[in-house]
Amino acid sequence: MTEKEYLDALNKALKWLPKSEKDLCFDYAREMIEDRIENGLSESEAVAQLETPQQLAKAFLEDRGSLKFKFSLPLNNVSTLILLILGFPLWGTLLLAGLMILLAGFLIAGCVPFICVVMTVSLLFVALVSISASPLVMASVSLGVGILQCGIGVIAFGGLLLTALGASVTIPLFKTLVINTTQFLRSLFFQEVKKW
Repeated sequence: MTEKEYLDALNKALKWLPKSEKDLCFDYAREMIEDRIENGLSESEAVAQLETPQQLAKAFLEDRGSLKFKFSLPLNNVSTLILLILGFPLWGTLLLAGLMILLAGFLIAGCVPFICVVMTVSLLFVALVSISASPLVMASVSLGVGILQCGIGVIAFGGLLLTALGASVTIPLFKTLVINTTQFLRSLFFQEVKKW
């Protein structure tokens, strides 16, 4: 395993931490690898001597005390609680409507990568069947029809490349959208409390 592969796995293990916290752990891992390389080991040997990325992430979180979240709305006085209870029919309905709009937006945004993946698989099937069957059609039906079928297969293969490219672009964008939206919503109602 290379240093980059190790750090990528570590990044996945720490995916919910803020970037600044991840960077601390990455710096620690890089330093450990560099120390081993300076002692005469190759990069892969140095990485092999480290804990697994999951073990390092767990140790890092335990050492740092991990992150805890507490509810950040001011619920410390009676008047605020009374207003929340009495206003529930209004704010509860608005909150539910907002959540439904958010869910609808996620479903609409998720349709684009889903359609790209479905089109990629479909066009792969069309391209394979058309191109592989075209010699049989040339021999049994006519040369023109076989060439036409081969052309359709080539066009399907070109469409396959475009939809695969679309899927490879839209899937990470959708993932980033979901993570950023979740973190934003969490920051509205909860604040981070660090034990260190």
